[in-house]
Amino acid sequence: MKDAQELLPGIYIIPGATNTGAVCVESNGIRDVYLIDSGGSAEEGERIYSVLCSLFGERGFVLRAVINTHSHADHAGGNAYLRKKTGCGVWMSYREKGGMENTIMQSAVAWGGRPLPEFETSFYVPASCETTRVVSGKDVIPLSDGKTISFIPLPGHYFEMLGVICTSAEGKKAVFTGDGVLGRKVIGKFSIPFMYDIGAFLDSLDALCRIDAGWFIPSHGEAVPEINETAEMNKIAVLETITSILSLLAEKPLSAEELLTAVADINNITLKLAQYVLIGSTLRSYLSYLYRTERITYTIIDNKMLWSVKK
Repeated sequence: MKDAQELLPGIYIIPGATNTGAVCVESNGIRDVYLIDSGGSAEEGERIYSVLCSLFGERGFVLRAVINTHSHADHAGGNAYLRKKTGCGVWMSYREKGGMENTIMQSAVAWGGRPLPEFETSFYVPASCETTRVVSGKDVIPLSDGKTISFIPLPGHYFEMLGVICTSAEGKKAVFTGDGVLGRKVIGKFSIPFMYDIGAFLDSLDALCRIDAGWFIPSHGEAVPEINETAEMNKIAVLETITSILSLLAEKPLSAEELLTAVADINNITLKLAQYVLIGSTLRSYLSYLYRTERITYTIIDNKMLWSVKK
């Protein structure tokens, strides 16, 4: 794995289980650096910091801020380490801010209540960290060398995820998409990724396809010069899941638990605890989406909630 790759002048990707972006602004021999996401743990934050030291020299840069696409632990797990190490700021959207400052909320959302202890580990719950600046899709941050950092709302995977658009002084763009789109190999392997809002996720894919950029960097997957094909694969995965749900509910009414088992069987997924919880939460989001779009309905019979195709 490469330590870092320069995509555009002063705009880097640091590959990892969650890709990290770095924007460098040089002034009087000192480089100001802005990170996009911080990895999934303090150890990953330490690795990212070491990569920056290798690139710029330990005393040759100042880490100004970590900009989080969203508050999930695999994107914000290094925040607390980097803030303590450097005093850097932590920026994210308003609705993600709560998940960074009250981090147990994240596993509680997936579980639907007080989570099992297996979901209270650092893999799901990042160390709490103060958010020092709230950013939104309206913000454009000019940098001293002519670069800009701006944002595009990409809700769907989570509450208020933001894509981060880094524009060079020459006007070329690199878009760090967060989990607004998954890389081709990743979506091929994980056909039912975690989603909070299915309709918003589909809209976010369309929004990404409207951006004219030289690079698109999914948090999970390889950087690509164009996003349409990858976005289409993500849409197909969503539509395949919708088709599976509707076909199963057309046969007979099912509870959410029964549907989870049936969808896993169709997709040859062996459910362990993590998949059971995360895919189960995502399928309930699909049920909500299909109910809101008036394709399914529910009844409660003998204290059991059953879903069926709307006739």
